[in-house]
Amino acid sequence: MIFLNSELLALLLVAPCAFSTCSPVSADSTVNQTSSCTLGPGERSHQVVNHSSSFWTYQTFKSSKFNPPELDIITNDKPLAPGLLFLTPGNFGPTPATKDVAPMIMTDDGQLVWEGPTTTDTVTNLHVSTYQNNPVLTYWQGPVTVAPNTGHGYGNITFLDTSYSNILTFCPKLGLVTADNSTYPCEADVHESLVTSRDTLLFIAHNVTQADLSSIGGPENGWIYDSLVYDVEPRTGEILYRWSAIEHVPVNETKVSLTTGGQNQSVPLNYCMANSAVDVGDTYLINGRHTSTVYLVDNRQGDLIWRLNGEDGGDFGPLPSDGKFSWQHHVRAHNVTNNSMVVSMLNNDGSAFVNRSRDSTGLVLKLALPPSKANIHSVDAVLKSPASSVPVDTNGQGSVALLPNGNALIGYGQIPLAREYGPGEGSNTEIRWQARFGVDNLVQDYRIFKQEWEAIPTWPPSLYVDTTESASEDGCFSAYASWNGATDLMEWKVYVGPTEQTLSYIGSVPPRGFETKFRVGGPVLQVAAVTTNRHEYRSASVSV
Repeated sequence: MIFLNSELLALLLVAPCAFSTCSPVSADSTVNQTSSCTLGPGERSHQVVNHSSSFWTYQTFKSSKFNPPELDIITNDKPLAPGLLFLTPGNFGPTPATKDVAPMIMTDDGQLVWEGPTTTDTVTNLHVSTYQNNPVLTYWQGPVTVAPNTGHGYGNITFLDTSYSNILTFCPKLGLVTADNSTYPCEADVHESLVTSRDTLLFIAHNVTQADLSSIGGPENGWIYDSLVYDVEPRTGEILYRWSAIEHVPVNETKVSLTTGGQNQSVPLNYCMANSAVDVGDTYLINGRHTSTVYLVDNRQGDLIWRLNGEDGGDFGPLPSDGKFSWQHHVRAHNVTNNSMVVSMLNNDGSAFVNRSRDSTGLVLKLALPPSKANIHSVDAVLKSPASSVPVDTNGQGSVALLPNGNALIGYGQIPLAREYGPGEGSNTEIRWQARFGVDNLVQDYRIFKQEWEAIPTWPPSLYVDTTESASEDGCFSAYASWNGATDLMEWKVYVGPTEQTLSYIGSVPPRGFETKFRVGGPVLQVAAVTTNRHEYRSASVSV
């Protein structure tokens, strides 16, 4: 077997036409071992390694080293939103249950588009942002704490451009106090990383500090995790804004019992647990999971402008019966005017701290502004399991993305399941697409997105020729081509010849998913990825 993973080759080793527009190379009219080989239409190539009872099925390829999960997809064939899926599958707990822990982009029919670096840490929140007027990918990576102080991350935030080049890695050092006095190279929390319209970066951190817990029956000198929200200039690290939960949210708003902590530094009470933040004009919308409350705060002193509580409505008065929520994630604001705001969230409606009363749903609320207990607030959508299917109960994590065509995508966090719901108002139970990518509570994906993305990688395509599959009577071989991260691939041009300097174009095959297989001769072979603008990007050559 001959294997060349082109991503690992220096660009100087790539054929002269790489990364430029090329014409076929002229050579002798007779090219050895090609006359009896027919390229054909090409075929999709990927192998599937079956899972055990706990380890999920994953894909393998001949020309690339990646192992994304095999998506178990159900669809009703109704229109889906355009775009690609942005995933960060990982292990939920100490038992390995998914092959590659890495940021990934896939199509909604389960084909890999891009897989980033694998890690033994956790990766979350991969999505497309706009930074300095250009599309970028951002994601969080770092270690996450385990019991008894589960779910606190200490990591960095990576920015990639449309060639997947790293343009920025944000690694804040905040001087945080931790439960066990551990220190970390970077201190951004796992839960939020959002580029704002001002080219600043919103992120969250959690600091262990003392607080008076007597209002909930605890010690006056108790211990808490204080949720901190930062808005920073990501290149310099300059802090433009800082919000502290304990400075504005009373401890007695918590839904968490003192039995979970608060008596000492080693097990603080996680009383608020901010897990999402987004800029809304000159304010910020901050979600408190452990208070079951969404807060709108000003961008100067951090004062609370209003509270939206999931049980009694807070400053908004009673919510509709199907608009109540608790233990929620991924709160976002939409269609904001002076008179109204639409708020979306993943309504977990339960956690590991309480007995579950309802299933987890996507929730879209329309709030009348300014808040008043006399106003009527409506539910735009409740995205839930149909009566004919098994309910989804996720105690932690999750996301809701409202899509441009009116559909909505839900990721269920520690339940490795994603669903795209159709458009509509009121109780919406039409699932147009569903994908499973792991065993419940063994594989997790904190948030899942579906967005448009176009990219051309800096690295060349990869080519693999399997000489063990040769047919002695015709001298042909199976060849496999892929280009990790390419989104604009139109065809594969194939070149063969007696030497690397005398290659001739013999035909093209269309791309068939992440990896395309075709039959070809030799003794020297090369492929060129052709994009829609007719540029060619050459692989390294392979001798057979």
